[in-house]
Amino acid sequence: MDPIPPGFTRLTLRGAGAVLRDDVARALVVAGAADPESLRSRAAAVYEGRGRPFGVDVPGAGRVFVRQYLHGGALRRVTGDLWRGEGRFLAELSALADAARAGVPVGEALGVVSRPAAVGMRRGWLLARELTGAVDAMKLLASSPPPARRRAILEAAGRAMRALHDAGFEHPDLHLKNLLVAPDGRVLVVDLDGARRHADLPRQKRLAGLFRFDRYAAKQAALGLPVSRADRMRVLKAYAGRDWPAADDLRSLARELSAHIHRHEAVRG
Repeated sequence: MDPIPPGFTRLTLRGAGAVLRDDVARALVVAGAADPESLRSRAAAVYEGRGRPFGVDVPGAGRVFVRQYLHGGALRRVTGDLWRGEGRFLAELSALADAARAGVPVGEALGVVSRPAAVGMRRGWLLARELTGAVDAMKLLASSPPPARRRAILEAAGRAMRALHDAGFEHPDLHLKNLLVAPDGRVLVVDLDGARRHADLPRQKRLAGLFRFDRYAAKQAALGLPVSRADRMRVLKAYAGRDWPAADDLRSLARELSAHIHRHEAVRG
């Protein structure tokens, strides 16, 4: 059985399995968290993206973000929302809890719920604290914020990514839409589904994460969205800080990123 993060408790609720944070467990149970989709009719906000996420007001717990686990890529058409066991759900819950304890700016996990579906299969949902008024970094950049705010957000994004890597986490989908900007300017890393933690994240894996980030940003620029090369470099410089990589390494990294993007586009073309 997968480990339960400290401060969370496993519950069985009317056929559903749940692992909920102790301080909000009762409020979530009373609100009907045993069947997360039933909360959708009371949604205060509905969001774009995989997992059909929404936010709902829960007395005693505040605004709760609910996201169903859906397969991506080719598996999406085959298995859709069906999973063998609850390991994937608990892995993200643990990643969020561990990252928060390590000081990484991430979403505040409240629990996961799973329900039996087909024989041997389950459906699952993540419950997290909804950050009211927050937008993803891509959307914020597209809104043409004042230059000073733009710089601050990009630098905060770079520092958040660095904190994630320094804590040993390998994020499988690190890009602008998975960086959430709070109204107070904080930038949180979200969607740790599939994230893996290492005792020490090696340079090669750090670079792979930065490649994915920069490739996504370059793609958005190619689609006409306002993400400039200067924006991308500001994020990388903030990630670098004062110790890694050095200035010469950063320029070399920029060249590697550019070559990587060109190779990727050539393969796609």
